[in-house]
Amino acid sequence: MAQIKLGQALLIVCCIFYLVWWGVAFHPDHGNSHTSGLDGILLLITVGFGLAGLYINMMGIIKTPPKKGFISGITIIAAGVATYLILLYGTRVFLHRQVTSELFLIVGWSMLEVASINRAFAWETVTIDKVAILLILTAIAAILSLYFYLQYYRVKPMTGYLFGMIPLITEAITMGIFEFLTK
Repeated sequence: MAQIKLGQALLIVCCIFYLVWWGVAFHPDHGNSHTSGLDGILLLITVGFGLAGLYINMMGIIKTPPKKGFISGITIIAAGVATYLILLYGTRVFLHRQVTSELFLIVGWSMLEVASINRAFAWETVTIDKVAILLILTAIAAILSLYFYLQYYRVKPMTGYLFGMIPLITEAITMGIFEFLTK
């Protein structure tokens, strides 16, 4: 469980740096250069913490097979892939929204959280009532992220700039609550 918690902590740091990068690179007055100079350095730091957090979290999930669990890993992966494909098609075809990497990140993060919660329950480091709380919070964060993702290109630049920050905040808070509720 320590690996999962460390991975979650690194992903929270990733969200913080992602927020800083977004705040600097995507300010409406900034222009279109999002990956050079300071922007590029912040992005590299963000990616570094994100990949490290993802790797460590995943290694914690697959490290020891659980004795029990409420969802199989294959089911989580299949549901995530199906959800991504449906959202990819739906947002592009029906909602005419430009597809960006954020959709992949939202669905991927949601899958990772469900898998982490599942493993915490299997290792009995979280009770079923806390599992319910964590799953509800993860669903709320995912829905909010999708809502603001879909609204980004439909609003004024400053509003879109602020909307782009909300998923990072809700996901960091959700992971922080996971850290707090698990042993």
